[in-house]
Amino acid sequence: MQRNNLTRRKFLQGVAITSFGVVGAQLMAACTAPAPAATTDSATPATDSSAAPAATDVVLRVMVAPEGGQGVMPTVLGERFKADTGVDVVIEETIYGEIETKTQTGFISGTLQDLLYGHHRWLFINFLKGIYMEIDDNLASDPPEDFDDIYPSVMAGNSLDGKNFSFPGVVHPGGNIAVNYNKTLLEEKGIPLPADGWTMNDWTELAKAAADPANGLFGMGFDDMLSLHYYSNVARSFGAPDSTESWVMKEDGTALQYNTPIHEEIAAWYTDLLDNGIAPRVADYIDNSAANIFLAGLNATHASTVGNTVNLLNQVADAFEMDAILLPVGPEGRQGTCYSGNMHMINTATANPEEAWELLKLYSSGEAGVVMVLEGKLQPNGHKSAWTNPDVVAVNRMLGVADALLEAGIEKFPMPANTRFTEANNAFQNEIGLIWAGDATFAEQAATIEEKVNEVLALPRPE
Repeated sequence: MQRNNLTRRKFLQGVAITSFGVVGAQLMAACTAPAPAATTDSATPATDSSAAPAATDVVLRVMVAPEGGQGVMPTVLGERFKADTGVDVVIEETIYGEIETKTQTGFISGTLQDLLYGHHRWLFINFLKGIYMEIDDNLASDPPEDFDDIYPSVMAGNSLDGKNFSFPGVVHPGGNIAVNYNKTLLEEKGIPLPADGWTMNDWTELAKAAADPANGLFGMGFDDMLSLHYYSNVARSFGAPDSTESWVMKEDGTALQYNTPIHEEIAAWYTDLLDNGIAPRVADYIDNSAANIFLAGLNATHASTVGNTVNLLNQVADAFEMDAILLPVGPEGRQGTCYSGNMHMINTATANPEEAWELLKLYSSGEAGVVMVLEGKLQPNGHKSAWTNPDVVAVNRMLGVADALLEAGIEKFPMPANTRFTEANNAFQNEIGLIWAGDATFAEQAATIEEKVNEVLALPRPE
């Protein structure tokens, strides 16, 4: 595999990576160069010299996704990096749904950016194709100053065969980890609000009490129960706390284990909610979105990523009062988590690995994690300091709540051992969707789901 590790003198050793000084002041607009930050006792302006650094002939092209605020942090910090170093940072937008394919085709054609963006779904397969630069030598010789601030389970969840080649960007402790609820609706119905320590049974009873199928009012919804990583978050809440029998993908990624009693139990639970109008089916979605049912005030509870709580709060506005709580534990007290998220990588073919490493460190810093929330309206990266930052928690208290899960260690993404996640996930979605649609029963479909997915898992690793 092609490698391009740093072997020369560290680039710009004296460049300061400092805090924006965001407490008590708003950050600058996403697409403009930052104004000088106010000084405090603990933070210095990024550029305290009256003379800007001389421009260089180095240009770093950066891949960003334009949707949902994902391009804000790379733009803001890219402008700051350029002002501090003279290195030109060029932001290039790639539609999120096209990143997997365009990363591969761009690498083959030699047109790929220097700094790349990705997701667990294609992270490992692209590494095996030689696209992402290994960074273990860099971590040993020139680590980020705040590297120890990254949650260990997050870095571990981004590595393959013990090799590191990315830094965490957006971090999800689980696809359905935050249960948002319509507080106004529940109080009007006299239903006790969810409380810490609640169980799946508590949630089920609340949903049944809140729902009014005859009038199109649901009690429970999910961002997704089709995708392997979203389904995993819920399924892992079942079974014993010290067991992985509820993992739909075996922990070593060699086989799907769906045709089992525990997944039959989950299917019976969820199909009962679907059949009785307690949970919406796809046909009930508003503009192809389950979350829109919640936003319309027609669902009492909706499970999403913890970062999506910010979006829901913004969109609900004054329509009703809402709050959120962590996904409840299962019958045996197991708290299901499932790491997924986005990452920043360096193209192995970059002509400027030293400069790219410095920018990668800035993009993956704790400061970047704060900017992602306060300006990008996303959720933090892998830094504990970002998840617990007072300004971040003020935006969405659930981020502070989720810190406990991340500190304890979140469970890894359901990645096939051969890294062919997209193929495996497509097969899983197509087949389990028949159960959720009411077109097949678990007994009729479970063996087929295993068969179809395991056909993919039996394929060799790509090279």
